[in-house]
Amino acid sequence: MDNKINNFDSLQVDILREIANIGTGHAANALGTLLGKTIIQSVPKVKLIPIYEMQDVLGGPEKVVTAGMLRLSGDISGYLLIIFNLSQADRIISLMMGRKPVKRKSERKRFSALDKSVLNETFNIMSGSYLTAVASFTNMVLHQSTPFFCMDMVGAVLNTASAEIGKSGDYAIFFESELFSENETINSDLILIPDEGSCNKLLESLGLL
Repeated sequence: MDNKINNFDSLQVDILREIANIGTGHAANALGTLLGKTIIQSVPKVKLIPIYEMQDVLGGPEKVVTAGMLRLSGDISGYLLIIFNLSQADRIISLMMGRKPVKRKSERKRFSALDKSVLNETFNIMSGSYLTAVASFTNMVLHQSTPFFCMDMVGAVLNTASAEIGKSGDYAIFFESELFSENETINSDLILIPDEGSCNKLLESLGLL
């Protein structure tokens, strides 16, 4: 499998890019409608990354982040993770609630119940947007759970997802996007981690194996 993965042709790369582009576009439209603002998207980045490299891609195992974890079911099983830096999460809350950023006194009690609800709504929008794009390219039926909010180190977040899955596949699909509204930017990392039984199935359906 490694040799095939490392020898993508331009068409296979374009498939992943188009999924990312459509997913980001859906998210921009949904957030724009919710906020009553025009949301502009940048050209998203997408990579197929070995699971063991993921924590380094996200800034190292000890970096503290906020994450939305969603269980996937249907034609494939696994997890979708949506990750924001802490400062980015603060900006999203301010943008969604129409208020100035709040000065945080404590990392431990950084987010109120209302803050978490706002972030979970953002997780829902982002996850639904990307899964719709994946489903349209694979003709698969995909369902997502309600997001589970957590704030922890990158290593702990990934370990929790892996433990819940049981045994993940060798690879994850990593989406990196930027959305712009006036003077605000929303950066997000989305990681689609299929379980062992679904990994090859998903990659084959995308023409990547």
